[in-house]
Amino acid sequence: MAKEFDLRGAFRFHEEFAIAVDLLNKGLVDVKPLISATMPYRDAGRAFALAADRSQAMKVLLSFD
Repeated sequence: MAKEFDLRGAFRFHEEFAIAVDLLNKGLVDVKPLISATMPYRDAGRAFALAADRSQAMKVLLSFD
């Protein structure tokens, strides 16, 4: 199954985005300590609610496994 997303908006850090992706791809940055939770995409509503609560989460990752 494939899903297609249409993302719209502005990247606040657009100049740094390519650098960040390159560092992640090279394995030079470990983001695991920043991820508060990983939830299946079927629970996206609950994941977004958790991510919005800054007292409980920093980053919430959606899993498409």
